[in-house]
Amino acid sequence: MNSYSCDLHIHTALSPCASLEMSPREIVGRARRAGLDIIAITDHNMVENARCTEEIGRRNDLLVLPGMELQTSEEIHLLAIFGANEIACAFHEEVYRSLPQVENNPDYFGDQVVVDENDNIIRFENRLLLNSVELSLDDAVRLIKSHGGIVIPSHIDNPTFSIISQLGYIPENLDFDALEIHDIDNIPRVLPFITRKGLPFVTFSDAHYPADIGRRRTSLEMPEPCFEGLVEALKGLTGKTAGGRIE
Repeated sequence: MNSYSCDLHIHTALSPCASLEMSPREIVGRARRAGLDIIAITDHNMVENARCTEEIGRRNDLLVLPGMELQTSEEIHLLAIFGANEIACAFHEEVYRSLPQVENNPDYFGDQVVVDENDNIIRFENRLLLNSVELSLDDAVRLIKSHGGIVIPSHIDNPTFSIISQLGYIPENLDFDALEIHDIDNIPRVLPFITRKGLPFVTFSDAHYPADIGRRRTSLEMPEPCFEGLVEALKGLTGKTAGGRIE
């Protein structure tokens, strides 16, 4: 069993709040220099830049998993991570139908850029991605699981867009694989709000700028870097206080 360094919360230039420098080539290069072994691309409510990042990662000995940071109707952010781009795209089609048809204002929110493997701009996404989809938390978790995905509530210790900030607690009946915490020193503070005990804590960068990539990471043990190994590694962390470190 080997230990692999994972950052499973990275935005690209497709997220309007991320830097336009967050191109697939820049992300893969930064991740390799930061010593990461596995990353996930998790743009707001969309997956379209994951495929080319995955391809560049394959050529650079870096496992890139397709994913999304989905915003539920309760304004809760969830990380949804998948084992194959085709599955992520099928999931995205269902999410996109639930995304309100509100046009993006690039001057206010920022551009939403889809690029190719050479960082050329293919198109601009016009529908505002920084919005809640018309899916409840329960329905979103069920939809992710029906596509075989990993579900991790994002930055649960944040004062906005976190499951604790929006609900006041973490329900016991939802099939989460882990809980992402921004600052691992906050674990004692959030424990009273978690009704389902034993869920592992992980920490990732939530990178919106190249310099953030790998700044927060979690080391996970598995035979080799792969989605199936990641799923089993998270199960192996059950009951652990934390599996992450901040650099």
